[in-house]
Amino acid sequence: MRPARLLAKMLLTTTILLVRAATLQSASATTTARVRADSMSLQDPVARLQARLDAGDIILAHDSVLGYLPAVLRAFNIPTSSQSLVFSRTSLRTDLIAPWSPRALYFSDDVYVGWVQGSEFLEIAAVNPTAGAVFYTMSQEAAARPQFGRESTTCMMCHKSRATGGVPGFLMLSTIADRLGYQIASVYSGTTTDATPIKDRFGGWYVTGSHGSAGHSGNVYSSKDFHQVDKELYRGQIDLTVESARTDLAGKFDSSPYLSPNSDIVALMVLVHQTSVHNLITATHEAARIALIMHYAPSDATALIPLAVSDAGLHTAVERLVRALLFADEAKFDSPIHGAEKFLTEFTQRGLRDKQGRSLRDFDLQQRLFKYPLSFLIYTEGFDALPNVAKDGVYRRLRAILSGDDKNRAFERLNDGDRRAIFEILIATKPEFTAGDPHLRRSSDGRAH
Repeated sequence: MRPARLLAKMLLTTTILLVRAATLQSASATTTARVRADSMSLQDPVARLQARLDAGDIILAHDSVLGYLPAVLRAFNIPTSSQSLVFSRTSLRTDLIAPWSPRALYFSDDVYVGWVQGSEFLEIAAVNPTAGAVFYTMSQEAAARPQFGRESTTCMMCHKSRATGGVPGFLMLSTIADRLGYQIASVYSGTTTDATPIKDRFGGWYVTGSHGSAGHSGNVYSSKDFHQVDKELYRGQIDLTVESARTDLAGKFDSSPYLSPNSDIVALMVLVHQTSVHNLITATHEAARIALIMHYAPSDATALIPLAVSDAGLHTAVERLVRALLFADEAKFDSPIHGAEKFLTEFTQRGLRDKQGRSLRDFDLQQRLFKYPLSFLIYTEGFDALPNVAKDGVYRRLRAILSGDDKNRAFERLNDGDRRAIFEILIATKPEFTAGDPHLRRSSDGRAH
């Protein structure tokens, strides 16, 4: 080929590639902008409450002792029986937290409220349906119109890290604390999840209730100061299970300022589950957004289901979420768990039920946490707001596993009765579950056909 002709061909090829790149870049930018806009389209519960406060639709009563804590809990429909007490020095008020003054944490399915004695503000974390964990503080000073202040940089130093999967998320750690509440060492490496052995959970937390002879790591702290011990050696020098059967916290601290005398073990078990699953839902949101941007696909395209298979990041995120939703890696219960009746009752009463009265919020507590092991978080705004390409992928995997078509050993702990019950509960309480499969229909008794 003559040089002039070769040069002309090279110039033409370069021009075509540049035009194509510019087109793809424009498409990517458009999709990115649309996906980001979608991410901000849904408000978290705190933002919605603030809007009601600003409009004068709701008034929060101020308590002379507890400030806005009781009113905030009522506004978010958070039961006081969810109270969980942590005495290791974490959060924004490490200066006020200690074994004699633990931080109280109260929670619902998507809001967490922290109260510290003597603190001039409440700490609130909420789940934005598409963006994950968001953090706020609220002054405890009486005001005509209270304001939730958004916290970002300080909180995200820990709450958007490797420990949360790189997304804005929640942390529940298990640590050995010294007599002042300062961390000596970790009981368990990383964030506590359903897979964490129960004996390694709750270090740095107070716990009421029991887990039989196996125990847990709560209620115990060192008699030594942080600087007096070798952290690596000390881990094996303290028995963390010696106070695993406490039914009350008498002698540990003065519980009279708190809304409850308990830090219930079942509430803590639920807290472990939902904080880690919230993070996985957020990670799936993020993986779906990246996949949609990379493939230049509309974020609401239900026809693009193959993306969940072809995109490795999205496929991995969906699979990890499905495993967590089905408690595939749940730690073995060595003994039954016994907690406070009030939390058990208030938690289960919130469940959606099928015609047989079954709910995903029903507890087992003998061999596992829930009687029907599929996470109740499948009903949350965060799950419902997943891009269709991710949510349909989750539903497709659940249908395959629960129907028995998927024989993956990861889910072998689900017997036929478990699979059938969960399947029927979903069909009765989550209509969207069957929408993507024309072969599924609901009969009058709620069974799948």
